[in-house]
Amino acid sequence: MCKLRLLFCVFSLLLLHYARAQSKTVSGTVLDEKGAPLAGATVKIKGSSIGMNTDQSGKFSLSAPAAASGLEVSFVGFESKLVPITGSADIRVVLVPTRSSLDEVVVVGYGTQKRKDVTGSVASVKGAAIKDLPVTSVTAALQGRAAGVEVIDNSGQPGGPTPEIIIRGVSSLHQPAPLYIVDGVRVPGDAINIQDIATVDILKDASAAAIYGSAAAGGVILITTKKGSSSKPAVNFNMRYGITQPKLVTNLLQRDDWIKLQNVINPTYFKGATATDTLANTDWVHALYHNAYEQNYNLSVAGSAPAVNYLASGYYNAQKGIFIRNYSNIGGARINTDFKLGDFVKIGEEISFSQRKTQPLVGDEAQLHNAPFRTAPVIPIKNADGSWGTVPPGYGILFGAPNPVGAAYSADALDIQNNFQGNVYGEIKLPFHLSFRSTLGYTYYLETMDYYQYPYNFGAVSNPTNSLTKMYNQSGQLLDNFVLTYDQEF
Repeated sequence: MCKLRLLFCVFSLLLLHYARAQSKTVSGTVLDEKGAPLAGATVKIKGSSIGMNTDQSGKFSLSAPAAASGLEVSFVGFESKLVPITGSADIRVVLVPTRSSLDEVVVVGYGTQKRKDVTGSVASVKGAAIKDLPVTSVTAALQGRAAGVEVIDNSGQPGGPTPEIIIRGVSSLHQPAPLYIVDGVRVPGDAINIQDIATVDILKDASAAAIYGSAAAGGVILITTKKGSSSKPAVNFNMRYGITQPKLVTNLLQRDDWIKLQNVINPTYFKGATATDTLANTDWVHALYHNAYEQNYNLSVAGSAPAVNYLASGYYNAQKGIFIRNYSNIGGARINTDFKLGDFVKIGEEISFSQRKTQPLVGDEAQLHNAPFRTAPVIPIKNADGSWGTVPPGYGILFGAPNPVGAAYSADALDIQNNFQGNVYGEIKLPFHLSFRSTLGYTYYLETMDYYQYPYNFGAVSNPTNSLTKMYNQSGQLLDNFVLTYDQEF
């Protein structure tokens, strides 16, 4: 028997040694053409699913089969590369930018440059790449589409806070928000129809401060809207409708099982009760949460002629949240036109406005987020007399949690956000390859919110008085700039 055990151990060691011999560790670093590490680059074994992403220093280390011949290395905005696996302990991989994009024109502050001539760090996203996304903000559309740009969405409710955007990492304890520039005019946020966007250029490094000053500490997002291009009027209409089904915890205790549990941990609650089958059996999860929907409509007319090009568009988006009484609707319009007055003068304007109406989550007094898990199933949504249900009388239940449906309907809130952004410009061609452009822009933002709380009595939680809270936020900004440009190739 001992000999068999010894043979088994020797055989196991041989198998382990053989398995190790069939694999090898491959490590290295991925860099760009300037020697800077590329964090998040994808490194895969050729012809297999084995792979990983590089760390912040651009390093990687993975176990490859002995027969592996090469690594497939890729990164957004760079040419993919096939690297042979050699006996070197550390593989150095250098990626070069995608050559097809080097001649693209990108916006850099008050002018444009070819990408191959840009000295700062600029990321670009085409409008065609984001126009069909089921989002209503530019910030949300940029998620996962630009290297060095991190988007964090802290709320899924319609009309909730704008997702937080961090460009090239956190720079301070009080991380500043990026500066938004739409058609050369500073705007307070990203309230713009995604369908109207031609390009989004993101200035990611400190060179942006040379143009916009300290306001660019969190980066700059430059948005250029569409213009008419075809000689004939082009009419575009698209619509989208979607349903969101929430993932709910549906295996909460129902009435009978909940009463059995209380008879074990709180025997006095239902001591001597004989008519428990007449109590309510409320499913609070499905009473509070339902399928959400979104509908979106866009209509635009665009065209051009030798002396004019134009774009007129309008949109409407309606979202209903998964929680009862939570919705957000937004609608707006835009007009962009350019006029050529001869060979030397050009004038034009970009005007847009929008309004968003949101009913946020209300009834915080009932702690709605925890309510389905804290409210007893024997509490009815409404009593026979039409009042909101509370702990049934005659039982020893000390606290059954408040009625969350009643709390949601005992408060009314409406938030209205109005945005206006417009600018007019004139451009004159001067001798000696000079041109002069003057722009006058104006932005206006008005937000009002009314929150009315009705008196309520949910047994454990009550408030006999009503209250009204009003919020008013208004801001405006007038911007004028004058740019003299010299453009000549030698």
